[in-house]
Amino acid sequence: MKQSYIEYMYPQYFKYTKWKGHIDDRFLDKSKKLKLVMNEHHSGFFCNFNRLIHYLMLFPNVVEIEFNVKSDINKHKPFIGDKVELFSVLFEYYKEPYIQADDILNISGNDFLGLPSADNAYHYYNEKRNKLNNYSDAFSKYIKLRPHTQNKLDLMVKEMKSECDMVVGVFIRSDALASEQPTRKMPTREQYMKAINDLDKSKKIKFFLRIDNYEDLEFYKSVLPNNYYTNIKRAETNKGDAPHSYTKEFKPLEELEDTYLDIALLSQCEVLIHCCSNMATASLFMNRNQKSICVSDPPKNEFLTKIFYK
Repeated sequence: MKQSYIEYMYPQYFKYTKWKGHIDDRFLDKSKKLKLVMNEHHSGFFCNFNRLIHYLMLFPNVVEIEFNVKSDINKHKPFIGDKVELFSVLFEYYKEPYIQADDILNISGNDFLGLPSADNAYHYYNEKRNKLNNYSDAFSKYIKLRPHTQNKLDLMVKEMKSECDMVVGVFIRSDALASEQPTRKMPTREQYMKAINDLDKSKKIKFFLRIDNYEDLEFYKSVLPNNYYTNIKRAETNKGDAPHSYTKEFKPLEELEDTYLDIALLSQCEVLIHCCSNMATASLFMNRNQKSICVSDPPKNEFLTKIFYK
């Protein structure tokens, strides 16, 4: 069968943009020591965070990181106040001792370079989750929580893991995230329950319910009585009104910490049952041993799947 022009150009375009993007050729020299400057508050917190880890994975020769992700009332879910730098509130400053950077790599909120985000993250889940191992290495090397935040996480992990042999994370988003699924439809309760019922029941399991709306939370609390959940902000229903869009008010510091800590806690689960989400991706690279069970329907276009994600 004759190959169409579009079928030919797609892989050529992808091959170029995935590796080159907006990066100047001088940064491709891996012998150079780099200072990475993370700019802009673009999209949701974990879209920004995953972009940072993606760049640190691409450039393991980074020896210093400067955060410049400033809150803006006109950007997605701003926190704390105008022009407050958000990442440094959570993370320690990274600089390798006695090493001077040769050059500065500035990355903006719009630079992706093949980042596994939204629906394309499906190809980094399930049996292909080991494709995130390099992200795990970058995360472990560069990211360290500030002491008071780490202490909060340690206490939460201890509480969650008590009185059970294994914790299974059940990660559910409302219909607000439908556009980020491969088929533009959220997984159903039946799909989640099938994955739950297929688990090995020889161990005493506790379920961490990381659910963004009360309608679904109440359902899963009723069918999974041995559960754990935190008091994050939630929407009332699962009909697409979860807090996942632009807002004209600054969220407090506690919400910023809760946003990160809930996913850091999710990463401590041995198994993760989930949809496609930047948060799920982050959980998996925070813990390279976490098993991924993605219940989102796979993409329908197998041709492009084979081209992009062999």
